[in-house]
Amino acid sequence: MKGYSDELYPEVVGEYDTVRKLLEGFSISRFGDGELKIVLGAGYVREPENPKLAAEMHNIITGGGAPDCLVGIWTKDPRIPKFESQMPYRARFMRVLRPSDVRYYSSTITRPDAAPWIMTSDYSRMVEGLWRGRNAVVVCEHKGSMHGTVKMRARKAWHVECPHREAYAQIDRLEEEVLRWRPDIAILSAGPTATCLANRLAARGLQAIDLGSAGRWLRQLLS
Repeated sequence: MKGYSDELYPEVVGEYDTVRKLLEGFSISRFGDGELKIVLGAGYVREPENPKLAAEMHNIITGGGAPDCLVGIWTKDPRIPKFESQMPYRARFMRVLRPSDVRYYSSTITRPDAAPWIMTSDYSRMVEGLWRGRNAVVVCEHKGSMHGTVKMRARKAWHVECPHREAYAQIDRLEEEVLRWRPDIAILSAGPTATCLANRLAARGLQAIDLGSAGRWLRQLLS
C-alpha cells in the first residue's frame, strides 16, 4: 500500500447506474476480493490455485473480454462500511486494473453488506426487471435461492446446477447446458466461475449476469 492513494483508483459506475446499464442488455462479470486473489495467482476458498482460471480472469479485468460484458469491481464510495479498512484491497486491485482502457462498473450490485443503500424495494424491482417476463436460465447450487427468486417473475426459469466448490472444472459443461435452453438471459450464482461464465456467454451472444448469492434478500423485498 506504500505510495497508494485512492486518487489513483478509477472512478467506478455506481450500483444503480450499473443495473440500468444491464437493463439495456449488457452482461457483467464481477470481481471481489476472492476473484482478485485468483487473478494474482493465489487460491481461494471455492477454487484452488489454477493458472488457467487466473489467466481467464486477468483477460477479463484488463479489458480483453466480450465488448458487451461489463467489468465489475469495488467502488471507492466513501459511504462503504469499513471504507478505510478496505483501502489495502483497492491498492491490490490497482496492480491489475487498466483504468485508461476500461470503464469499470460496480461489483457490489447485489451486496447490501458493502452497499447498504441498495436494500430497497425500488432497487430490488430494478434488478428483477432483468428477468421479469423473460425466459431465464439460472446457474446455481442445488436448491439455490437464486433460482427460486428468478422463478417468481420470469416467464420460464430453468436451473443448471453447479457445485459449491471447484465449479471452474465444469465450466465448459455449464456453458453448453445454459445455451442448450436458448434462454433470453442467464443469471449466474456460481462463485468465481460466474465471473468467467458471464463473459463466455456474452461472447456467444447471450446476456449473462453474474449476480452472486443474492436470491434470499431479493426475494424478501420482492415478496
